Amino acid sequence: MKNILEKKLFGGMLLAVLTVGCATTESNETSSDRSDDCFYVRQINNWDAIDRDHIYVEGVGDNKFLLTMFSSCPGITFTRAIALQDSMGRMCPNDFGRIVYRDGGMRQQCSIENVERVASKEAAKALVDARSEEE
Repeated sequence: MKNILEKKLFGGMLLAVLTVGCATTESNETSSDRSDDCFYVRQINNWDAIDRDHIYVEGVGDNKFLLTMFSSCPGITFTRAIALQDSMGRMCPNDFGRIVYRDGGMRQQCSIENVERVASKEAAKALVDARSEEE
């Protein structure tokens, strides 16, 4: 019994050391840049569908973000309410969050590909327009 306990304790300590080692290898610049583009789902006050592929959201304070979908979300421009879902309650770039909404009474959902901080709704629209011209 003691041998099993020692193995579990050693395994847990090894896992903790490996986890800490991995966490410290990430540069501070990358982690701070990433957290700047994150927001807490519960702090969103307003939203607007720019088109079927992009959603603009406003949060508490000066937090404004452009959400880019993996694929088009039919009916998102006509829906009255959305729900943002993420496993941690916080949305960050490449975290696989989702937008859930109703289209014609049917529950729909779209996966979020990217989250970007923007200065304003107009800046978000300009970014979307510039990217569509590039394609």
